[in-house]
Amino acid sequence: MNATDTAPTTAATPAPGTPKSYTPRLALYHPTGTGGGAALQLELRFNRSGEDRYDCFFLDLAAQKSASGRDGDKRVPATFDWESKLTVKLGFSDVCELLMVLEGQAERAGGQRNGLYHENGKSSTVISFQKSADRAGYFLGLSRKAKEGGQVTRVQIVLSETEAIGLRCLFQTGLFFMTFRHALDVV
Repeated sequence: MNATDTAPTTAATPAPGTPKSYTPRLALYHPTGTGGGAALQLELRFNRSGEDRYDCFFLDLAAQKSASGRDGDKRVPATFDWESKLTVKLGFSDVCELLMVLEGQAERAGGQRNGLYHENGKSSTVISFQKSADRAGYFLGLSRKAKEGGQVTRVQIVLSETEAIGLRCLFQTGLFFMTFRHALDVV
């Protein structure tokens, strides 16, 4: 089962009559009957005027927490472990690497390095993205390891060809706005 969703996010309860603030994001859910699936969320993040940061995409991957089932006559949907999700910030170069794969110009993101490496103060993350060798679609994985040691946490998902086309279009459009939105005075 695949589902696409735009999930609302509200910062605080608005005053009566004030419209809610929504953060649009793409969500893809791939549950399995055994509970080994995953879900993806992708959000294009624009910084406020004057912030000394660059616009980017945030990519979240969450492992499936439970399989779907039945509770009497009621269907119980699969759940995903969003509390333990892996998140990575995708800048201009990262998005271009992913587009190289989506457009068939590279076998995998990062070339011979077998992924894109990200490091922050607490951990390091490797983004794996390549055309799936086992089935139609694209393999996307995040692996994170804390700097002070410990276990490597991995979450992976296989995107269908259809989802990959949509992702390619989102990344292409997002690159334009990440780069030129201030000049256009759009947001």
